[in-house]
Amino acid sequence: MEVLFSRRRSLLLLLLLSSAVATADVADSPRSNSQLSWPRSSVRGRALQEANNSNVSGGNGAEGPRTCPPKPVVSILDQKPMCQFCSSITIEDPVKRCMYNVSKCDGVQPGQKCEIDCAAPYVRVGNTTDGSCAEGNSIPNRMLTWDEPQCICPEPDAQQGYRKDRSGAWQCSNGFAGTPVVECEPLPGCAGVNTYLTGCKKLQPCAMPSVDTCRYDVSRCTSVEPGGSCQVHCQKPLLGNYTVAVCKDLNTDENQELDYYPLTCLLEDCPDPSPWPEGYNKTADGKWVCAEGYNGTARNRCELGNSWKQDCAAVAALSGCYKVVNCMAPQVEGLDACKYDMAACQSVAPGETCEVHCKNPFTGVKTTAYCPEGNVNPNGLVWTPPPCALETCGEPGNPPAGYMRMGGGWQCAQSYTGFAVKECEPTLSCEARPVLTGCAQLVPCLAPQGDCRFDMYGCISVQPGQQCQIECKAPFAGTVTQAACPSGNTDPNGLVWSFPTCEIKTCADPPSGGGYRKVQGKWECAPGYSGTVVKTCRWVEAECRAEPELSGCQPEAPCKLPAMSDVERCMYDTSDCMNVLPGKLCSISCQAPYLGPSEDFSCPVANTDPDQLLQGILPVCGCGEQIPLPQGYNMTISEQDLSISYHCEPGYGGRAEKLCQPGAGFVCTVDPVMVGCAIPMACEGVFVDDGSGEGVARGDVNFGPALLGSTVDEADVRNYLVFWADSCEEPMGREVGRIAAKQGETCCRVDVYSVSVRERPPTGATGFVVVAELANGLAPRGVFVELDPELMTRTIAMAAAPAAAQPAFTTLILCALAFSGLLSRR
Repeated sequence: MEVLFSRRRSLLLLLLLSSAVATADVADSPRSNSQLSWPRSSVRGRALQEANNSNVSGGNGAEGPRTCPPKPVVSILDQKPMCQFCSSITIEDPVKRCMYNVSKCDGVQPGQKCEIDCAAPYVRVGNTTDGSCAEGNSIPNRMLTWDEPQCICPEPDAQQGYRKDRSGAWQCSNGFAGTPVVECEPLPGCAGVNTYLTGCKKLQPCAMPSVDTCRYDVSRCTSVEPGGSCQVHCQKPLLGNYTVAVCKDLNTDENQELDYYPLTCLLEDCPDPSPWPEGYNKTADGKWVCAEGYNGTARNRCELGNSWKQDCAAVAALSGCYKVVNCMAPQVEGLDACKYDMAACQSVAPGETCEVHCKNPFTGVKTTAYCPEGNVNPNGLVWTPPPCALETCGEPGNPPAGYMRMGGGWQCAQSYTGFAVKECEPTLSCEARPVLTGCAQLVPCLAPQGDCRFDMYGCISVQPGQQCQIECKAPFAGTVTQAACPSGNTDPNGLVWSFPTCEIKTCADPPSGGGYRKVQGKWECAPGYSGTVVKTCRWVEAECRAEPELSGCQPEAPCKLPAMSDVERCMYDTSDCMNVLPGKLCSISCQAPYLGPSEDFSCPVANTDPDQLLQGILPVCGCGEQIPLPQGYNMTISEQDLSISYHCEPGYGGRAEKLCQPGAGFVCTVDPVMVGCAIPMACEGVFVDDGSGEGVARGDVNFGPALLGSTVDEADVRNYLVFWADSCEEPMGREVGRIAAKQGETCCRVDVYSVSVRERPPTGATGFVVVAELANGLAPRGVFVELDPELMTRTIAMAAAPAAAQPAFTTLILCALAFSGLLSRR
C-alpha cells in the first residue's frame, strides 16, 4: 500500500511541476498579435462534380485510405453573379469636377448610396444628393446613378461698380448699369476658386450719329450723357426744321449712337449754272423763264455736285423749257390714205390752222385741224377725221346668185330670203366696188348626228316652218320629243330639238358557264363557286347594243395550313389537312415521337380566299417520361385521372418542369428533359480566424447567399446550418450554428452571413460545411469551408497577469511538496 501511495505522490508532483513550468513559460512570453486570416475555401466545394465522382483522402492510424461517397451533381457556373461595387464617379467637365465632392462615392456596394456635396469653397443651395449603386449589381465598373447638387460660387470681394443693398443682394453702383452676376472659375488642380462679379458696366455718353455732314448739323450733340438729348439742324444753305436726338437711359456702350427721328433738309439756293443753258433767261427779279422761241415752265432745282462729299458744293439744274416747233401732218395708212386729204397740213405753224378734206370718190364735210400756241411737239397737230363715205358707185355687172334686179333696185331671188342691199366698198387701190348683201337661200333642217338610243328617221329633212318627232329606238323605251325647223331657215343644222329620256332595263341572258348556271329561271353560282349572282346590261356604245354580264361568283378555294416551324412540322401530323375544301373538317394530331391529343380544324363554308388559313387550335403535344428521373426530381401519378405532376426532391429548391427538347439532325426526335430543380448552395464560404490554436477553433464562418443553378435565389431557403466536416466534406455530428436566410440578396458576396465558432473540432474534422435548410428538408450537399490545420496546432501565448493573481513558480513547488506530505501521512 505504501508503494502505491508513493507512486501516486510522485505522479501528482510531476503534474504540478509540469503545470508550473507551462505557467511560467506563459508568464515569460508575450501574447501573439492575432491577425484576421482569410484562407481560401475548398475548390472541391465549388467545382462542378459528376454524379459518379469520388474523393479519396488518407485516413489516420490503421484505418487506411478512405473512399468518399459520390455527391449529388451541382451545376454552378464559373462566372458567379458576384456582387460588384460601382465605379467611382467620373466628371468630364473640368469646372464641375472641381465643383462637386464625390469622395464618399468610392467603392459603393450594391444597393448602397453615397452622399454628394459641393466641394469647398463652393456653397450648396438645398440638400445634398445621393449616388446609388444598383441593387444586386454584378457588373464590374458599373456607373453610379447620381444627381448634381446645386452649387453656387462663394461670395466675391467688393469690386468697383458693385454694391450690396439692404437685403445683401448685389446691385450696380451709381454711374454703372446692368445686372450683376457672380461668376467663378476653378484654379488649376482644383486648388481653389477665383470668384468675381460681372454684368455692371460704367455709364457712357452716346456717340454722335453717323450723318451726311453736308446736310445735317450735329455740332450740338457731342458727349450727350445717358438720358440726355440734343438738337440736329439742317446744314446751311439747306433749309428745314430740326429734330431731337436722344441718348437712351443707362447706356453703357460708348459706340451707341444717338437715336433721332429723320429730318428733311432741302437745297433751295445754289449758284447759277455758267454759262446759262440754251432756252433759259433770268428776269430782273431773279426768276428763271423760258427764252424767246421756247415754251414751258422754267424750273431751277439744286442738285448735289460731283464734289459734294469733299466741299458740300451744290449746282443748279434748269429744266422745263422746250424749243417751239411746227406741227407735222399725221401719217395715215390703208383705206385712211384713200379717204383723207392731208395736203394742207404738212407743216402748220404754232397758232395756225389747216383743213382736212375727203379724197375722191369719197364725199363728206371737211374738218379743221390746228397747231397749239407754243407747240413744242412735232406730232402735236390736233385734228378730227372727216366723215368720208362712198355714196355712189356703178351697178354689179354679174349679180351673185340669190339677187335680181327689180324696178331700178335689187331684191332677193326666189327660194331666198332677206333684204337685198347694195353697198359701195373701197378697195386698196382707192376704187369703189359695188357689193350686194342681205339675201340667204332657204334650206331644210337636217337630222343631227344620231345617237343609237334615238330614232331620228322622221327628222332627216325638215322644211322651214315644219316639225318632226324624235322617239326612243328599240330596245330602249321612254319619252317622245318634238323638233322644229324655223321659218326662213338658212342653216342646214338649224333644227331645234331636245333629247328624249330613253332607258334600257332588260337584255338577253348570256349562255351558262364560267361559274354561273340558271335553275328554274333564276341565276345561281355553279358547283365549285360561291357568291351572289348579279346580272347587269352593259351598254356598248360603238355597237349600239346592251350586252348582258354576270358577276358575283368566285371559285371556291381550299384553306391553307398555318405556317409551322421545323419543330412544329416534326410535332404535328397534318396529312389529313391538305387542301381542305370549304365547309369541310380535318384533324391535326401529335406525331410520334410526340404524345398528345388531336384537334379539329375547319375551312369556312363557301370560302373563296386562296390565302384563308384553316381555323382551329393546334393540340398541345408532350413527350414520354425521362426514365430514370434525374437526381432531384420526383413524379406523382394521380389515382383519379392518372395525371402526372412533378416536384423537387427534399433538399432541392426550384420548380420542377418537364421540357420536350427537339433532337438534332434531320430525323424527328424528342428528348424529355427535367429542369427547374437544383441544390441551393451558398455561393462562397470562408473561415475568418480569430485566435485559433491548441486544438480549439476560434473565428467565424462567413458565407454568401444560396445559388440555385447560376442565380442567387433564396426563395426556398429558410435557414443555413454550419456543421463540422470530414475529409469527404460530409457533415459531422451536431450543427455548429444556424442563421435565418435574409431573402433579399441578388448577388454573391461572402460577408452576407456569419456563424461564430468557439469549440474544439471533432476527430477527423478538416473544415466546415454550410448546408441550406428548406421547407422539405436539408439540402443533400453543402459548401465546404476549409480549416487550415496549422491554425489548430498553434500555441496560444497568454498575456502576463498581475503578480497577485498569478502564483510564482516557487509557490507551486511548495504547494506540490506540501500536498505530497499529506499523502505520505496517509
